[in-house]
Amino acid sequence: MAIFRGRRYKIDSQRGESVWLEAPGRAGQRICVAMGDADLILNPTMDDLCLAEAFERGEIGAFEYPDGHTYPPNREISRRRRSKAPARVDWRM
Repeated sequence: MAIFRGRRYKIDSQRGESVWLEAPGRAGQRICVAMGDADLILNPTMDDLCLAEAFERGEIGAFEYPDGHTYPPNREISRRRRSKAPARVDWRM
């Protein structure tokens, strides 16, 4: 499983520095993403997957990556510095 642009994907295959991703439930619709893309998480945690699922359902307005950037861009979340268990999404719609 992987997360790209805040959404969950199955890893279809990997070639060199790229990975082919397929959205669950969309067989045959694949995208190629560079392994170094800032919006790609190849080994998401369970929390990441739950947050991505909430983002897909429209329950949250942005997905925040561990480095602090968000998807969609420019929706940085103002809060105190990251703690051990940070809130990683913008709960405001």
